[in-house]
Amino acid sequence: MSKFRTVAVFAYPAEALAVKGRLESEQVQVFLKDEFTVAADPLVSHAIGGVKMQVYKEDFIKAMGIIEQSNPDMVKYRVEYIKCPNCGKREAREISNIETARTFAEKIKAVGLSILPFSTSYNYQCKNCQTKFDVDE
Repeated sequence: MSKFRTVAVFAYPAEALAVKGRLESEQVQVFLKDEFTVAADPLVSHAIGGVKMQVYKEDFIKAMGIIEQSNPDMVKYRVEYIKCPNCGKREAREISNIETARTFAEKIKAVGLSILPFSTSYNYQCKNCQTKFDVDE
């Protein structure tokens, strides 16, 4: 049984290294699978499934949250979404992100956290059942 989970897949190592740096700055250890194979021959990237970004299972939810929070464009590289602890569906979104904020208060909170990131708590809400939960749970 593997102790790693794939959080994202990239076509080229340069894309993966940018996200890897962001995750490692948040103390998430990252491993890139097939990085050197694709670097040696970029044409095989799609044939082998690209560069796979893997983290320890314990850091999976934290890594997914950081990817979603750091840059909305990075979300397209994710392999799967965060699973709701209540209903089990993978439709949870980070509620302090300006892109996913629904109410005016959530948008103000998202802007404030992006300017002054004093909080390291990532609060999520499931789009399916509206359950709010924390990444650390």
